[in-house]
Amino acid sequence: MAAAILAVVSPLSTGHDLAIELVEVTARAEPRSGQLLSEAPVTRPTHDAGELLRSVTGMTALRRGGRGFDPIIRGQSQSNLNVIANGAFSYGACPGRMDPPSTYVGVDSFDSVSVIKGHRSVIYGAGGSGGTLLFEHLRPELNDSGLAGSVTSGYTGNSDLKSLAADVAAGNERGYVRLFGASKHSDNYEDGNGDQVASAFDSTTLGIVAGIDLLPGSYLEFSHERADEEDVWYAGNGMDAVFAESASTSVKWVQQALGAADEVELTLYYSDVDHLMDNYTVRERNTQPAGMAAPSSSTTWGGRLLATFLTGNSEWRAGVDYRANDRNADLYMDQGKDGDYDMLVARMWPDAQQRQAGLFAELDHRLNARDTLRLGLRLDQHDSRAEDANLSAGMMGSATPARLYQQFYNTNDTRKDDLGLSAVLGWDRQIDPLTLFSANLSRSVRTPDSSEQWIARSAGGNFWVGNPDLDPEIHQQLDLTLVRDHGRLEWSATVFVDAVDDHIERYRAGSADLYRNSDATLFGSEIDASLVVSDHLRTRLGLAWTRGHGDNGDLAQIAPLEARLNLDYQRGNWALGAEWVASASQSNFNPAVDVDAPTPGFGVLHLYGHWNLGASLILEAGIENLFDRAYAYHVNAGNADPFNPEAVRVNEPGRQGWLKLRYQL
Repeated sequence: MAAAILAVVSPLSTGHDLAIELVEVTARAEPRSGQLLSEAPVTRPTHDAGELLRSVTGMTALRRGGRGFDPIIRGQSQSNLNVIANGAFSYGACPGRMDPPSTYVGVDSFDSVSVIKGHRSVIYGAGGSGGTLLFEHLRPELNDSGLAGSVTSGYTGNSDLKSLAADVAAGNERGYVRLFGASKHSDNYEDGNGDQVASAFDSTTLGIVAGIDLLPGSYLEFSHERADEEDVWYAGNGMDAVFAESASTSVKWVQQALGAADEVELTLYYSDVDHLMDNYTVRERNTQPAGMAAPSSSTTWGGRLLATFLTGNSEWRAGVDYRANDRNADLYMDQGKDGDYDMLVARMWPDAQQRQAGLFAELDHRLNARDTLRLGLRLDQHDSRAEDANLSAGMMGSATPARLYQQFYNTNDTRKDDLGLSAVLGWDRQIDPLTLFSANLSRSVRTPDSSEQWIARSAGGNFWVGNPDLDPEIHQQLDLTLVRDHGRLEWSATVFVDAVDDHIERYRAGSADLYRNSDATLFGSEIDASLVVSDHLRTRLGLAWTRGHGDNGDLAQIAPLEARLNLDYQRGNWALGAEWVASASQSNFNPAVDVDAPTPGFGVLHLYGHWNLGASLILEAGIENLFDRAYAYHVNAGNADPFNPEAVRVNEPGRQGWLKLRYQL
């Protein structure tokens, strides 16, 4: 089975999607030829899918603690990204995004992790203007005994993080059963100043995947995964998570040669998340007699029917998909801090319901030996409502969500319907055998999420209220990419621009956090390069820069110029490497969301290596932040920990060593 650590692979081999695959570089002796730029190397252990994705040029992730890293692609995050695991969508249950969807993805077991930047295809669901993240379990490659698997144990100093994971499959040529699980325990880490950063957590993941060939050309797969988080400390939120529980189930059926279709694929899924945060159970963050608690839930279900037709120089993909999500979140006062809630303060998500139904078709057509065109269209019907908007809340029962919508937006609407048309027009030109040019023009529609439209929080004289009358964002994007594969030297360069009509902006008005539509533009560039210096020495460079500006000033959570330089030396059964990560300072920010001050730049050095102890045993080790620098990324939740009042942002860990031992069948 494939390893769960990342590296980036060449766009030359990935089609118009230009998907980047994350792979573990220490899991094999040599990189695959011609795959260096489309793989993103992951050179140190990561324990959250969002953190893992920091390895990709043009991507970053917002840190709140040790869990809940929120992925960002080219300045877009949250509902602008489609996160799909085994064909299933899932949405977190915390209004404060302690648990973005990637939190519940068990990165230890997934064989394929791919990133599609921007909107390059219409088959992955509505929205996705920033990109699509695909996590997949692949059919295992069984040995002669009908087995495959691995056991991995790891330790990271500083945070005293201990991890243990197992992944085992058994079967034959017709079918298989695969079981996997992981357990992680972490204490708080210290930053480069020696200050403790709230980041402790306990995490357990268990899952099963089973597949069988029903008939020749007919395949059925079942997947179920459960993730449990307990006692999760957050420096970037005003509460900690007492628990978060996620269960996700998906079924996939693939039939080849069905009628006129060369292949038909049907995927159905259901996921459920329960979450509880408060300010007194995990640790006492509130000196007042009464505590605050917020139980919440998110349930998602849906499916996709996809048919593929091959005709001469053309490949058609057409189908329908459906996605539904129900979210509930209540804020309570707990006078005795004993779990017996005394008063309903706010219905933050008042049974917020979202429904989306889509129809799509996409064509890849090879015009000649050099040119390939892509044309994709999709039509989506969106329905969103706040079912419990008129139910009472607050001390006198008067703080209903509907009254808050009326107070701040002068509207009585508790339901919104939208029809969205999305399109993709792509052109790939093989300029010569070594050079590829790819152009992509797209239009995508991103509807407001449950918080932007229906959040309704009134507590202590402060308000956080969604806008029922928000219009969907309309993204019009152009990106141009040039890829050159010249044997030992490979490089790619991309420029992109995204003109956004009705950008959904969070802003501050007095004591209230509110939402409005405005126009905005994002643009930037990316460079990746890889050089094989000798048979033993390789180096690679990644540069990314994004700028975002709207009618009301700079956009929030936009990373500055960032660079990543790797130098890898490999000889026989061992290898050593160094990674330098640097970020420029950032003075362009939105004080309503970002920390209200410029972010200093930084540069840190990581060391890593591995030793193949035998045919089945690999030892990996490294030192992160070798010089113990105190630093924080600009994309940041901002420190909200009363026990560390001097910290402005959630700092990254200081120097820490790590070890990992993996046995593979």
